[in-house]
Amino acid sequence: MKVTGLRLLFHLQDLQVPTSDSSAALVACLATFTNLEDPWTNEDAFNLAHSMLAKHLESVKRAAPNRFDSLITQLLLDYVKPLFLKSKSSVLTDQGRKAIAPLPGNAIPSDFESGSKPWKFQCPHIVTIFQWTLEQLDAAMVEKYWPLIIPPLLTILDDVSIPLKIKGCQLLKILLDVVPASLLERSGLGEVFHDTLMPYLLFLPSMTPEEESIPLLNATYDTVLALTVARYRTPQTKPPKVRNLDAIFRYGILKGYTHAGKKVRIAELLMKKSTDLVNAMGIYCVKHLKDLLPIISTILTAPFATAYPPLLEASLQLLRAIMVNGWPRLAFHRAEVLESLIICWSKIQEEDKPVTALLTVRKNIEEVLRAVVQLLSGDRDMKKDLQMLRNCDSRLQTLLKV
Repeated sequence: MKVTGLRLLFHLQDLQVPTSDSSAALVACLATFTNLEDPWTNEDAFNLAHSMLAKHLESVKRAAPNRFDSLITQLLLDYVKPLFLKSKSSVLTDQGRKAIAPLPGNAIPSDFESGSKPWKFQCPHIVTIFQWTLEQLDAAMVEKYWPLIIPPLLTILDDVSIPLKIKGCQLLKILLDVVPASLLERSGLGEVFHDTLMPYLLFLPSMTPEEESIPLLNATYDTVLALTVARYRTPQTKPPKVRNLDAIFRYGILKGYTHAGKKVRIAELLMKKSTDLVNAMGIYCVKHLKDLLPIISTILTAPFATAYPPLLEASLQLLRAIMVNGWPRLAFHRAEVLESLIICWSKIQEEDKPVTALLTVRKNIEEVLRAVVQLLSGDRDMKKDLQMLRNCDSRLQTLLKV
């Protein structure tokens, strides 16, 4: 039925040039089907909606220079804003800036009052329309429409529903790709977004089901890293950028691994996000090697490490990132690195019929070992350690060849 309706619209838009109001209504209708994750959208509706939107927007931009701006204004003012009026965030002013003295929130969760959140209970498609609108904005338009963008965005991000928290993270990341760093600073919302996102890093099992925790953690880490990059883009802002990355590592990665590290999928995700953090920190990651390397060693040397190869692969990728960014301090930790790699390699060697994934892990361990040996080949103590290891196990003769 929805595809039939979209096809009818497709033919109708060729019959007459839409007015300003009908153009906004048409775009809102089509934008409703631009996200395949929505339960009301299928692939046919998605493809048809995108092709119709592309055709319509081309005609809108060709009609008049300011017609597209008027369309975005109508979508935000007439469609998005009215549905979010009753659930405005207390930390914002009417201009979309950080409130100096925010009012306390409602004592009763608004989820028990569906009338206060029509965007969630009666018109959930408005979130998809809002997402499509954000995707059309450039830096100048973001600044122009800031007071209309931030209240609904922060409302979605603050919602108690985990799927909506994930959606809020995705929407914020879209915005951060184009928002000027100066605007985040002037409005004070860089700090507001940071304070909103950080608690989501601890939505861990068993308090949060693993099926919900993993996508939320994945979206939150990506967004909070994007936020840090967006806030601190110049060399002069390097110190606060590093402090923010340190806070994400200590509050998110270390606490997360301590509380839920036994869940292999959570541990895998934390290793992947640690890799992103190390690459973002650069040489400043060396201060965290005392915490990171023992975690990697624990994973690689665990008795049943070979039972879940993706976790081993994620740990090796993290070790590669450490070698690239923190190589000046690698010699100090060479014993721990060599021990964990060789033990894991030996475990795979002892497997009767290793699966393909384990063979890939073994190949990657061999590559990392050769890189470590080459990187530290000038260290006198390293040469002694390698010779001792080769004498202890003949299988390491070729593997640890200098």
